[in-house]
Amino acid sequence: MVSAAGKLAALERIARLKAERELKAFAAFKAHMTALEGRAQAMHVALRQSYDSAAPLSVGEARIANAQAGRSARELRQAERDIAALTPRFDIARAKAAREFGRAEVLATLRDRQQKQDRQR
Repeated sequence: MVSAAGKLAALERIARLKAERELKAFAAFKAHMTALEGRAQAMHVALRQSYDSAAPLSVGEARIANAQAGRSARELRQAERDIAALTPRFDIARAKAAREFGRAEVLATLRDRQQKQDRQR
């Protein structure tokens, strides 16, 4: 007959596997979000640099600078939209990973308590 501690240990192993899967998925999502945030930051810097130039420009140079600033602004706006669109799913993935990890920890604690009770009997 399997003891209660043995059943809890089996449940803990399953919970750990689920937690590991969710943590890996969250880590991949976080890497993607970090890359998007880096892209947005780079576009923000490029846009700022295009307006910080104090050197006088010819008409042709001004047109090129304006086109580059417009492109940087569009790319920045798109990166910010992408981040805003993914943020709710990112928060859900973080909560899910934390919940699965917490579940595994609770089962480990319950197993330890059960083992202590079994030894005291």
